[in-house]
Amino acid sequence: METLKFTARIMAKRPLRSLLTILQMGLGVWIVAIILSLNLQATGTLDLVNRTLGDSLAKISVSQMEEYPGGGMMINSTSNLRFSDLARLEESLYVESAFIFQNQWERNIVVDDVAYKVLNTAGASAGYGHAMDLELVEGQFFTAADVEQGNKVVLISEIVANQLFPNQTAVGRTIQLGDYGESLVDFEVIGVYKLQSQLLEFFVSQAHLIFPLGVAQPRWMRADDYEMLYQEIFLRAKPGQVYEAVADAQVLLADRSIDALEVRGEYFKDSTRFFSDQIRTITLFLGAFAFISVLISAIGILSIMLVSVVERTKEIGLRKALGASQGVIVRQVLNESLVFSILGALLGLTAAFFTAEGLLSQLVQEITYPKLPSIGGLHPVASLISLGIAVVMGQLFGFYPALQAAKMPPVDALRDG
Repeated sequence: METLKFTARIMAKRPLRSLLTILQMGLGVWIVAIILSLNLQATGTLDLVNRTLGDSLAKISVSQMEEYPGGGMMINSTSNLRFSDLARLEESLYVESAFIFQNQWERNIVVDDVAYKVLNTAGASAGYGHAMDLELVEGQFFTAADVEQGNKVVLISEIVANQLFPNQTAVGRTIQLGDYGESLVDFEVIGVYKLQSQLLEFFVSQAHLIFPLGVAQPRWMRADDYEMLYQEIFLRAKPGQVYEAVADAQVLLADRSIDALEVRGEYFKDSTRFFSDQIRTITLFLGAFAFISVLISAIGILSIMLVSVVERTKEIGLRKALGASQGVIVRQVLNESLVFSILGALLGLTAAFFTAEGLLSQLVQEITYPKLPSIGGLHPVASLISLGIAVVMGQLFGFYPALQAAKMPPVDALRDG
């Protein structure tokens, strides 16, 4: 308390200088907290998805990696997988379930005589919900019987449910589907689900309407003599056995290879590596500016403490003449430096608390992944680290002025004062 009162008197005497020092430290802490939060929040988001699906989700395709003459790689693939292949894959000891997920991009629907256009719709086999750990808000997922019998049912996302059926249950309601010049067809809503992390879109697209596979296709594509071919089949492997599951799938579906195209496996965990590398690069690049900012802030504390020691030469000499030891003088100056560091850190963390979420979202969307809406705001660990850096830097750069004050001979100090 003694130090706080004394530092408050100094700040009252030199308000502008003190305020600039605090603002300088606050700016440094704000930048450090934002950069650390970016890294920690992005890493946390990736870890959350990877803990659920990272070691178990893969997809199979009939494709080939081709290298450009000037460098770079391209995947050349074809649609040669069939619905019956799901049963073949699920015979593997390493495969927990297999499913087909087919994008339909957008569909026109009618609800209560009002027409809507819904972006990102899909058809899926019955194993999709379980394999992807889809969280239902209400209702249930469709079954294998729904797919086999072509039942006119649909699942809708929570976002669509809130738009179409606000403040009421969506289960049991009817939406009408009409595309490709066909008449409207009634589909019963049997479930409402929460959208998953946007990071999954590196591997599996998100959808707002999910129909049983093949049910929502145009009539001409559902002819009895026409066998649908698919480009991808997704696997949910048993925990930690995704590589074995893919190797088994390549053997089981070897007959689907065409010419130079072979059965290949891709892994979800690899698909997020680009995002992870981008975040790491941004963190390192911006971290350099954060370090410079904190360094400048610490130099500001060094400057104000040096000036403070010079201005208080007589007082220091008097204290030493009355018996104050060098340790007491050092602690007094360091305590003053600590007050400036903490005040600056609190100011910076307050600014980071109100601005972090918006800035992090903008950084991620502009530089790495536009579809990721938010990764969160100020991270608690980032706050603690930023505060610790401010205190440590303040003490390090306050030590030299403290040492100069402690070494000052009492007689010379009183005479100079």
